[in-house]
Amino acid sequence: MMTLSKIPALLLMSTVFATGAAQADVLDLSGLVGNANLYSLHNITVGNNSIGGGIAAAGNISGSSYNIGKGAYGNYSVIAGNNFTYSNGTLAGGYYAGGTATIAKNTNLANTPASAAPSMSFASTSSSVGTASNSLGTLTATGAAKSLNPWYTPEVTLTSGAGGAKSVEVFNMSARDFGSITNLKSTLDSSITKTLIFNLSGNANWGNMSMDVLGGYNVLFNFTDATSVNFNSISVLGSVLAPNAVIGGSNGNITGTVVAGDWNANLTLGNKAFAASNVAGFVSAVPEPETYAMLIAGLGMVGFAARRRKNKAAGA
Repeated sequence: MMTLSKIPALLLMSTVFATGAAQADVLDLSGLVGNANLYSLHNITVGNNSIGGGIAAAGNISGSSYNIGKGAYGNYSVIAGNNFTYSNGTLAGGYYAGGTATIAKNTNLANTPASAAPSMSFASTSSSVGTASNSLGTLTATGAAKSLNPWYTPEVTLTSGAGGAKSVEVFNMSARDFGSITNLKSTLDSSITKTLIFNLSGNANWGNMSMDVLGGYNVLFNFTDATSVNFNSISVLGSVLAPNAVIGGSNGNITGTVVAGDWNANLTLGNKAFAASNVAGFVSAVPEPETYAMLIAGLGMVGFAARRRKNKAAGA
């Protein structure tokens, strides 16, 4: 049976965490990965292209003929949880390898390589991006992708849902259906809508499609359950969140922040980070610092009250 002394504590804890959940509506994908241009929960294999910013992987990183920028967790170009192998390319910043770093002589190191481990946790980061993807995947669509002809899906128009335009529009559809679009249009009010989030189910194999209509927006493609995502001969105008997928492809580019389960692609990455956005219904896995402070203070008050009751009972 629940005693009266336990009820205040449970009420306090539920109130505190409910408060934290209500506040945790800011999606900051770039911040979650330390401003890395590319973050992988496992391994990264690159070649014959360039990355505008820094990269980080919990496992191994290998590359050749690849130019890598900097900015991951400070001034790092590369952060490998295990081994790092690199040749015939340029690193704009320092690098760190938790295992062995094998750097060929034909590599151009613009700065002194980093020797200390960066201030970050792969386990925590990987958990956070996975939770973010899952949370986004539960959002109800606010916008609609309408086909002019229900039997002809390639021509699709993005529209605001019921209730008018919103600053953040959410679209839920299959990755296959989105990849079949050859003529993407929009009637969104760009003076109001700034961020577009596409929750895409299933695996993707995209190629030869135009996303020009998305160029003026802050865009995120969230592959909620994909294990394979391929981009071929395509310019992906946005950021990509696919924590369970192997991302592959060639002859294309991605303009924003990328999170992958594994990266094995010859794609150019731009360093246009996904801009932090207030997303209604999105709940972060990490309570705000003030939430912890409220919890600690509140539990202290509960403990104090319990001690008073105990003392009164003893003196009775």
